[in-house]
Amino acid sequence: MADRTALISGTDPVLLQSLTEQLAADGMVVVPQLGEELDVLVHAVGLPEASPFVGADAGGWYGEVMAALTPAFQAVRDAVPALRRSGAGRIVLIGAGWLPADRPGNTAAAAVHGALVALTKTLARDLGPDGITVNEVVVDPAAPADPAAVAAAVSYLCRPEAGAMVGQLLTVARGGPLRP
Repeated sequence: MADRTALISGTDPVLLQSLTEQLAADGMVVVPQLGEELDVLVHAVGLPEASPFVGADAGGWYGEVMAALTPAFQAVRDAVPALRRSGAGRIVLIGAGWLPADRPGNTAAAAVHGALVALTKTLARDLGPDGITVNEVVVDPAAPADPAAVAAAVSYLCRPEAGAMVGQLLTVARGGPLRP
C-alpha cells in the first residue's frame, strides 16, 4: 500500500494515534489535512451523552445528533473528489452500529449511529461505481475493543484485497450479543 495517502479524523486521540501508527506501518502516508491526492479516509464518529428522551429539549437533542453526524458528512463530502481521482479509494467510518439502540437513554446515540449505518450503505451504493469502497467498523461503546484491534480492522478494509467488501459493518468487540 506504499505511496497511498490517508486522512484520519475523529475525536478520540488514543484511537487516532493507533490508526495513524497502523496505516503508517502499512506504508501509507498519513496526511494532516485534505490535499489534492487522497486514497483513504477514516473518520471516527463519537457518541452523544446518554440522556432520557422523555422531557428532552428538542433543540438540544437535535443539536447533539447533528454535532456528531455533521463532521462525518463534511469529511466524506470534502474527500470524495480526491478519492474519485484515486481510482481505488476507501472510506472507513468508525461507529457503534445498532448497539446504542439496545441501551436506555441512548436515543440520540441510536439516531446518530443508525444514520451512520444508513450513510455507510448508501454511500457504498452511490460511490462504488467511482471505485470507492465504503464500510464501517463497529465498536461497542460499552465494552470497547483495544484501539490496536480497531486499527487492524481499518487496515484490512484499506487493503486492495478488501476491494470486494462494500457497504458492510465489521464488528470489533470483546463478545456479547451480536446484530447483523
